[in-house]
Amino acid sequence: MEIPLNLTHHCIETASKREYERMVRQCFKISDDDNERMPLENKISALIYFLENTDFSDLRNRCNKIYSDKKDEKKADLIIPQNFKDMYVCIDKTTLYPIWKNK
Repeated sequence: MEIPLNLTHHCIETASKREYERMVRQCFKISDDDNERMPLENKISALIYFLENTDFSDLRNRCNKIYSDKKDEKKADLIIPQNFKDMYVCIDKTTLYPIWKNK
């Protein structure tokens, strides 16, 4: 599963929150028996996990280093394997593994 994030005007945390909000709104518009609903709900669950457990201070710093000299459109992909703890961010062919908060 993959979730594209636009980092042109926002940090990775804000972009993730906005994508989460967009998906939740979309989910309310889809009927329960629609084939798109289950994959969308899975992506929402992954974003919730990502937003609640990621050390965004660290991830933001690493994203900024990659994009420090770019002024055009900045994109990232949140790659979500079956186990959410293995998810990572891809930016310009660079893989960033989030540091998870201690619980």
